[in-house]
Amino acid sequence: MAGSGTAPTAGSSAAAARLDDLRRLRKRLLIGGGVLITVLVLLAAIVSSIADVEEFHGRERQSFMEARAAMDYFLFQRDRAYATVVNGNDVLWRDQRPVLQHAGAALAERFHAQGEELLVRAEGRTAVPWLVLGLQDNPLPAHELSAYLGMIEVYSAYTADSITSQEAPGSVTVYAYEPQGRLLAVSNLRDEAQLLQTLGVATRQQAFARLLRDEPDVRRLAPRPGPIRSASREGRLRSHFAVNPFNGQASLVGTVTMAEGTTPYFRRVVFESTDTIRARLEAREEGRYLVATGDHRVVLSSGGLTGDEQALALAAVASGLGTRPVRHYANGRFILACALPGVDWTLSHVYDWSDIWQAQGNYLLIRWISALLIIALLWWLLRRIDRRVFAPALADASRVYESEALSRAIISTAPIGLALLARDNGRPLLENDTARQLVQVIQHDSTAEGEVAPLYARLAEAGRGVQGDEALDLHWAADGGNATQLQISLALARYHDQAVWVCALRDVTAQVELEENLRRAREDSEAARQSAEAATRAKSAFVATMSHEIRTPLNGVLGHLELLGRSPLQPGQRERLDRIRFSADALMRIISDVLDFSKIEAGQLDVELAPFPLRPLIESVALLYAPDALRKGVRLYFAVEAPAGQDCIGDVHRLRQILNNLVSNAVKFTASGRILLRAELLIDGAAPQLRVQVVDSGIGMTDEQARQLFQPFQQADASVSRRYGGSGLGLALCQQLAQAMGGQVSVQSTVGVGSSFTLQLPVRTQAATAPLPQPLRGRRSTLLSSSPEWRSEFERLLVQWGAAVTVLDHPQAGTGGDVLLIIGDHRPWDREEERQLASAHHHAVLAHAQGPLNPEQRGDYTEVTCYASDALLLAIGADEPIMPAPQPTRATAVDARGRVLLVEDNAVNRELIQQQLEELGFAVDAAEDGRAALAMWQDDTYLAVLTDINMPVMDGYALARELRSRGHSLPILAITATALASERERCLAAGIDDLLLKPLNLDRLEAGLSKVHARTPRPVASGIAAGGRRVSAAIRRIFVETGDKDLQAIAEARAANDPQRLLERVHAFKGALQMLGETLLAEQCGAVEAALRDGVPVADATLDELQQALHVRLEEYRQALEAQP
Repeated sequence: MAGSGTAPTAGSSAAAARLDDLRRLRKRLLIGGGVLITVLVLLAAIVSSIADVEEFHGRERQSFMEARAAMDYFLFQRDRAYATVVNGNDVLWRDQRPVLQHAGAALAERFHAQGEELLVRAEGRTAVPWLVLGLQDNPLPAHELSAYLGMIEVYSAYTADSITSQEAPGSVTVYAYEPQGRLLAVSNLRDEAQLLQTLGVATRQQAFARLLRDEPDVRRLAPRPGPIRSASREGRLRSHFAVNPFNGQASLVGTVTMAEGTTPYFRRVVFESTDTIRARLEAREEGRYLVATGDHRVVLSSGGLTGDEQALALAAVASGLGTRPVRHYANGRFILACALPGVDWTLSHVYDWSDIWQAQGNYLLIRWISALLIIALLWWLLRRIDRRVFAPALADASRVYESEALSRAIISTAPIGLALLARDNGRPLLENDTARQLVQVIQHDSTAEGEVAPLYARLAEAGRGVQGDEALDLHWAADGGNATQLQISLALARYHDQAVWVCALRDVTAQVELEENLRRAREDSEAARQSAEAATRAKSAFVATMSHEIRTPLNGVLGHLELLGRSPLQPGQRERLDRIRFSADALMRIISDVLDFSKIEAGQLDVELAPFPLRPLIESVALLYAPDALRKGVRLYFAVEAPAGQDCIGDVHRLRQILNNLVSNAVKFTASGRILLRAELLIDGAAPQLRVQVVDSGIGMTDEQARQLFQPFQQADASVSRRYGGSGLGLALCQQLAQAMGGQVSVQSTVGVGSSFTLQLPVRTQAATAPLPQPLRGRRSTLLSSSPEWRSEFERLLVQWGAAVTVLDHPQAGTGGDVLLIIGDHRPWDREEERQLASAHHHAVLAHAQGPLNPEQRGDYTEVTCYASDALLLAIGADEPIMPAPQPTRATAVDARGRVLLVEDNAVNRELIQQQLEELGFAVDAAEDGRAALAMWQDDTYLAVLTDINMPVMDGYALARELRSRGHSLPILAITATALASERERCLAAGIDDLLLKPLNLDRLEAGLSKVHARTPRPVASGIAAGGRRVSAAIRRIFVETGDKDLQAIAEARAANDPQRLLERVHAFKGALQMLGETLLAEQCGAVEAALRDGVPVADATLDELQQALHVRLEEYRQALEAQP
């Protein structure tokens, strides 16, 4: 059954009248009370503000009294200090006059001899000079003059230690005179000329008159006999304000009278700058103060007192003041003023309303804002009370009638089924049409008239266990194949004084179906995820397998090439071998590109950071692709713009991959013109950046082609693949590698003009591990090239090497020097001009793209490649003709560096690695698997263990774990062809110290062993230079033979004191050591050479140390040569 709503009825006229009365009473109470409280709050704010202003007046008066106390204290202390001076001077004059006369007798003779002028200065570092002058027409008796001069000498000794001088150093001027004007003494002046110039007078008489003009005023004082306690009250001190005639400063002038009894015998005048008094006042009190004399002259002012304020202050004191402060008010300003005791001065303090506001403004604002907030809060509270209490009370009557009608309307219009059910039997008291229809659908209209629907009855039965105000949620599924699903919520309530259930029914059939669909979708998603993981595992397995299967044979190829390179070869054969190795390395890099792309997709890419020099990287890339560019007639340039002595920290392998790809593409797509490989290290900002550009004059691209260029397996268009080949994988890999290192590759291109690829990478920098050499320091070099790119690059390089460089684009007569360096294949000048220029130099080097990697003497020139700065330096630095390329020899005898255990199941790889280790000087025990290695194990025998990972019987992991379990801590290195990060983690977990990735060359093998075992140093004099160059036994033998002669020549030059011969022999040693790769000893020779060249004497100890080091190194080379078969 359905309930119906009832509209509220209107109240009677009496009820309406009562409501109107209540509304009027409400207004009187609220508005009247609010106005009264508002007035009281405003009055309180006004009274409080007045109190704040009076409080400020009180503080200013207190500050004024403290300022006056400071002035009083200063004047009091000054008076007492002068009294002390007077007493001491009187005692000196009365009791020590014979001593003074005796001391001044000699001074008096000099005084008369110098024309009544004398500079008196006592002994001692702090003594102050006094200039003493007399008048020849009014001389003093001899005994008095001697006494005065003796007393002035005492003044000289103690003037600097006086209280006045100590309290105001640098601002006190003192002079003294005899009261009859017959003697004048001034401190800190050297002669009469300086006195006359300072005072601005022409004669001594004028100076006397200028300095004694206050004597008539002083004589009015009647001095009392000493000892005295107050200099001013007892007639011994006259203080007044005047200008210091010596420096023009406003000063407090104190004239001190020395008297014998009541008869003055000497006066001292002291000028104290008012700046000192001002400083005392400002240090004590802040504010604007004015000190004025009785005749209204301003003595000093502080605190930025304006002219108007000074005028007001002077007007305020014009009527006369006492010692008690008086406050005046004029023109918006307050003036506190009083007289200062002891002097004819007044002290005034000025402040105005802005000062009051500055000091009390916050308090006033707080009070008035608080008052306004209280008023606002009061009216807000009254309004809130009106709205929350009175208005609701008045509306209660009408709301009672409206509430039930509203409830019925809500129930009838709700979009879900709502019903009120009796708690005991489920009988519906109210229900809407939606609830009725849902019940009919569930029960198939089977409920008879007057019966309780079975659904409601079952709900009442289910809710009997619910206590209190708990809610009950149920799901109801219809019987008999009905697909309808209901969500039912029950909550207890009361209606018409009986307990009821508030029942809400909602059809959730669609929601149940949606949840079922979502469950199925999750199952499908989980299945897809498992398939994707299986695919990823398969891809990782493919990467590991391909890495192992491809790198293993390449390891054999590259390893045997390297061993072949260490055998005796002709220069041409060695160059072909180097070209083969470059090509094999390129093949390895191409394979690595494919594997790296697979690793990126599988999330297995590693980025390894290590320091590396920038120039060798750029040169090696240019050297690799120079032959291809040369065959096409394309000029390949490079430029390295980086601060000297700085290494980069990054993944040099990944960086080389990117550069090889970019330069390879540039060579491929450029038919003519030029290619420039430029590297810049930018360290101006907070984060250093490495920017490498590859600029070509190739076919170019449109903007649309450039946008899709970095997509995998994409090229500019289909014709590019047909004409030039390629898979389109390289640039995509470059971009992903750059992004993995935090950078990016960008491109700018114009069709038919060319392209510019830019690699931008964040890097870190560090000082180069090797010291920055200057092997060409002091040598004059001429750089000749028709290419501006080569001129710019090699000028920068030669300057870094220390050479003085002359750059030419065409041979010029009259140019000479130590070395002529010709760069490039294009030489568009007359060969005769070139030969004339070469003949003007001691040595000529031709560096070009087809030049050999090892310098060779060809005719009049030493030829070398222009893509290897180390080879170029070797060619430039050779003082003798270049010998044939040195043949490598074995590093040292087998077993010289210790014994290594090698575990490898592949016989070819085992043989190769064993030969590599023996080449490095290690003895090797080889085993074919982990079990065989354990069988031949001997404690304290091996320096390290090198093991393959995947082996039959016992793999490398098991071998490492077994060795660690036995307590062996020697380094274990794994040799693997699998380049996955997971492989490295697994090795570290098994106890393996480091991984060596196939293909494995000698340098990487040496580096790996040195990294984990620092006790395996390469023996010296091995025939391998520090820079990696191999030096033949013949060259080392020549070095030993000529070195003994050079050492003897050095000793003879030192004995004969012949610096020129010493310079020549040290220079010869430096060149030989640089060729052998002995960098440190060569730099030591270079330092001595530079000092000798600059004419700087070299200490004997330094030369002794150098000779000893050269002798030791020669013996090492001699012993190494004797040990060779």
